[in-house]
Amino acid sequence: MRKNLIQLFFISFIFGSQIVAPSDCFSQYAKTTIEKLASPKFDGRGYYKQGDLKAAKFIRREFKKSGLSPVNGTMFQPFSFPVNTFPGAMNVTIGNKKLVAGKDYIVSPACPTVKGTFPLLKLTWPLIDFKQNDYSTSFILVDKAGLDSVAAAAFDSVLRNPPMVKGMVVVEAKKLTWSVSQKVNDQVFIRVLQDSFPSNATNIKLDIENKFISNYATQNVMALLPGTTNSDSFLVFTAHYDHLGRMGKDALFAGANDNASGTAMILDLAKYYSKPENRPAKSLLFIAFAGEEAGLVGSKFYTENPPLPLKTIRFLINLDLMGNGEEGLMVVNGEVFEDEFKILEKLMPISNCFKRLEKRKSPKQ
Repeated sequence: MRKNLIQLFFISFIFGSQIVAPSDCFSQYAKTTIEKLASPKFDGRGYYKQGDLKAAKFIRREFKKSGLSPVNGTMFQPFSFPVNTFPGAMNVTIGNKKLVAGKDYIVSPACPTVKGTFPLLKLTWPLIDFKQNDYSTSFILVDKAGLDSVAAAAFDSVLRNPPMVKGMVVVEAKKLTWSVSQKVNDQVFIRVLQDSFPSNATNIKLDIENKFISNYATQNVMALLPGTTNSDSFLVFTAHYDHLGRMGKDALFAGANDNASGTAMILDLAKYYSKPENRPAKSLLFIAFAGEEAGLVGSKFYTENPPLPLKTIRFLINLDLMGNGEEGLMVVNGEVFEDEFKILEKLMPISNCFKRLEKRKSPKQ
């Protein structure tokens, strides 16, 4: 049960074109909370200037305003984990073109510190004798934008197991997606959008500073609303509040949809159910998880160190990537919990929020 607890019933609103939902689904309070959590003040709720701690303190204040109680005397559940961060220089120039961090390129989340100018050598198909050569002082350019599926698979194999190479530049056709790493690689990987890459460039100039924190301190945020008659049985609402933070000082990953939206909703639910006329019979437990972007670290820590017995949880709803709900409601594990899914089906005609209800298979463990 512990392994699957956080995925018992995962609700996600399919991403829409805007960050706010229709007025009858999101309250004004929830909209304002999303805007606050996604503002530069919180530094992307990551590990740059402890953006996650700023968010955690905000969430705790909101729980207290709603009159919720601590869990075993505290609303913070501290833990730590290793994380790679980018608090300093973040400069990439290819040829004579200086690129904009977060817009034109991203570095690997496991990128080490690197500074200097290096030859940029294009890797072409077929990959003849590539792994037999020494490129330890050069960057290899991989242009994935124009590759067919066979060539792309071959290049992906090279990217997973690079030879002796200082670093690699990968040209992507449409999208750049960043993440969080708990380690630092020896080699430098940079992904550049096709429209931003100067095609005739023969060198790359870098000034990138990483800071690896082996024991970064963070916290889950928890709050309890006792039930009116059945206080020992819990319904749980969860959402992760962390995001990617900053890549250097200027590139902000604000995370309005992922997951200021879900965090705002559990705060809104706490605010609603704390009113005397809305108090349920069962107790409600609200948990804002940290470290999700680094690999579900906070939720894993909670299930391995539960402040309350896991067997007292009767139902858990996790809110993530809520978008604006335009395309409907997606339920992961809906095939496992058929009875609960049927309840949602009955509620659909009553609500004006969602156009359709989609059932998804359980994610592999």
